[in-house]
Amino acid sequence: MRAQSTALIALAATTLLWPASAFAKRRGPSPVPPVVWQGVEYRAPLDVEHMGHVQAIELSSSRTLWETKVYHVWIMPLAERDVQWVFISAMQIQNGKLLIRNENGKSFELNLKTGRVEGAIRYWMPWPVAGGLLLVLGFFAWIRHRWGSGR
Repeated sequence: MRAQSTALIALAATTLLWPASAFAKRRGPSPVPPVVWQGVEYRAPLDVEHMGHVQAIELSSSRTLWETKVYHVWIMPLAERDVQWVFISAMQIQNGKLLIRNENGKSFELNLKTGRVEGAIRYWMPWPVAGGLLLVLGFFAWIRHRWGSGR
């Protein structure tokens, strides 16, 4: 009995004294080599302020042509911030477009002339449509219930 309570106290003390944030820390993002195509270098910065961004730098003048936010990372305020970060993990040129992959495995296509993400609507459009559909269905269910009850 005494050994069991001592073990329980030791476990509780270890749990309370151990820093919980030590379990949540992530490694730094892996460096992504820049891609060069037609005299322009495309870079993926690895700092938090530019997470999900791609920069186009003209090699002859070292001038930044454009910077595009490829995707947005939603950070939950009550959770550990660094484990929610999602950086770009790979870039390659294919058919005149920059293919970008992030750490979550999502792929994006960037038009190199305009610096705009193509096909990005498929990532965010289903959620508002589904939410709107649920609202409409809920409204019709409410109307049916209200008129069906004889009021």
